[in-house]
Amino acid sequence: MVTVGLSQASAQLDDEDYGFFNRVSAGVSVGTDGIGFQVAAPMTYHFAVRAGFSFMPGFKYTTSLNLGHDDIGAFKTDKVELEGKLKMSNFSLLFDYYPFTGSSFRVTAGAYICNGEPVSVTNTNDFINPAYAGKAGINLSRSGSTMQEKYVLITDASGNVKADLKVNSFRPYLGIGFGRAVPRKRIGCQFDLGVQFWGKPEVHTNVMYYDQTSGDFVTRYEKIEKGRITRSHDDNDYKDLRDAIKTIEAIGVYPVLTFRLNGRIF
Repeated sequence: MVTVGLSQASAQLDDEDYGFFNRVSAGVSVGTDGIGFQVAAPMTYHFAVRAGFSFMPGFKYTTSLNLGHDDIGAFKTDKVELEGKLKMSNFSLLFDYYPFTGSSFRVTAGAYICNGEPVSVTNTNDFINPAYAGKAGINLSRSGSTMQEKYVLITDASGNVKADLKVNSFRPYLGIGFGRAVPRKRIGCQFDLGVQFWGKPEVHTNVMYYDQTSGDFVTRYEKIEKGRITRSHDDNDYKDLRDAIKTIEAIGVYPVLTFRLNGRIF
């Protein structure tokens, strides 16, 4: 009985047991930042540091798109199949502050270093007629636009479609949570709620427009300027595209909701 009592006592940490990197824990997590692995150590009773890596399992979405082109004076469209992929991976360095003695509530600050292109879209089939590579696309200009007003989403020189959602790779993090980074018992749980500040998202693709400096049409891989989407006839697709880009650009943070299971190594 004495032996069992001593064993149980040694497995439970007291306040004074949290010193500068004198304990280490490891854990696994699941949340909006993906599936994660993390190690942690105390700095004092009120402070701890965590470092980890997380990734989101690959998700794919498929759709089709009609690209227009001029065929001997007649306007035609060819269909391409598109595939969107979600690619998220994160390295994190986080610092926890426990303001209340005897409580596992904490405030967390730190940063994530992530993939700067979390969403990408490419075609899965070749454009039907390679003669229109770099020439076929979607005209976003209103009917009757002048040459200088033309704004076209265009295929690249190989006839491929490519688009990416771009955000900052370095993302400050701020949040709150419950649970100690190094649990008092051998096994403990953590809950995180916070946000990554990833800047103003941008949608990049190949666009063709008249460049005033060069005095000619150019094709560049750059962000879509929603203000240059002026076409509104035929259907609501162009308005929807403007509204979608406006909404995307307004989302400057990525929410983080995570549940973690920790085990104290020593």
